[in-house]
Amino acid sequence: MPDFLMVSVLLAALAALFVLSPLMLNRSVQSGERGSINVSLFKDRLQELENDRKQGVISDDEFQSLKTELERRLLEDAGESGETVASVSGKPSKVIIGLLALSIPLVAWSIYQQTGARADWEITQTLKQARQKAAAGANTQREVTQLVAQLNQRLEQRPDDSRYLMLVGNTQMGLGNYAAATDAYQRLSVLSPEDPAVLGQYAQALYLSSGRALSDKVRRLADKALSLDPQQATVLGMMGIAYFEEDDYQQAINYWERLLPLLGPVSPNRQMIVAGIEQAKELLREGGVEVTETSTPVEQAAVSLQVQVAIGEGIQVEQGASVFVYARAMGGPRMPLAVARMTVADLPTTITLDDSMAMAPGFKLSSFEEVELVARISKNGIANRGSGDIEGLFGPVSTASPAENLSLLIDQLVK
Repeated sequence: MPDFLMVSVLLAALAALFVLSPLMLNRSVQSGERGSINVSLFKDRLQELENDRKQGVISDDEFQSLKTELERRLLEDAGESGETVASVSGKPSKVIIGLLALSIPLVAWSIYQQTGARADWEITQTLKQARQKAAAGANTQREVTQLVAQLNQRLEQRPDDSRYLMLVGNTQMGLGNYAAATDAYQRLSVLSPEDPAVLGQYAQALYLSSGRALSDKVRRLADKALSLDPQQATVLGMMGIAYFEEDDYQQAINYWERLLPLLGPVSPNRQMIVAGIEQAKELLREGGVEVTETSTPVEQAAVSLQVQVAIGEGIQVEQGASVFVYARAMGGPRMPLAVARMTVADLPTTITLDDSMAMAPGFKLSSFEEVELVARISKNGIANRGSGDIEGLFGPVSTASPAENLSLLIDQLVK
């Protein structure tokens, strides 16, 4: 806030300077113009007297007397000019200048409060502070409460601001205020009726705010979101949970298995979804329903790839940095078919990638004829590829008859 006030004061002072400078300069201009006129009149009259003396109209004594009178009057006019300007222009100008000096910043501030971006700047600062505290593991309750208040106040001025409606909805969801989140997403859905992400968030908030009831409206929103984007992760996860809680385990499995390929290979959510699928299958078995196994047991793995992984010469990285090694289909889905995680300190090493490491049922090494091998040192410790990572690629590799000496050299900077 101090930086903002300092900039505001400087801008107001600059604006006042532009307005007041002509008024302040006008005083000296008026005085200079009055003096110039008096001198000009004096010279003209003196020239007339000299002409009259030369033509004998007046005597030398009369000329000297009239000249003296002109000079006296010139001096008197000069004094009166200064006093007049001071009395007529000086005092009122000081009052006017003073009023303007006070009113310009006040008026500017009032207008800016209504139309300027000060509120947006404050929201940005509060959000920045909240994120910094969260990253440091500190309590962010005060900042989040302040952020919600600022957002709601701003939305009163700009009710159709989609950015702030989404931020309000996400923040209220994080706080567990599902009714408030539902209201924000509902308003947002009016502005963006064909946005699957908005519809997905709206459906989830409505589901939670109604006591986890899978109402007809929630179903309609979910169906529309998936018709626009079949890979809408929020909806797939929510519908799986909703059907599981309604004891419709097969439907829960169907939604969750569609969600699995969308999750990162080491995502905590993946472990939860996999556990949910296995639990749903177990409950189906207990109810006498035959469950078809889609995954191959570990001991019957059809494909196994031995991969040597090393770092290129001259690559300087921290020993504790995460390394992800995985295989993905050539020309197919980019989701890993098998993945292993280690650290730079473990390299060089030889690892085995096989069907037991499949990320989802039916999505494994033996499902594809050719794969590409990837080894990546992650700058941020996450599996998703990002700028600053260092990686190595090798492929294509035939899964039916892989070479014996498969090697990956990590030596390419990701830009």
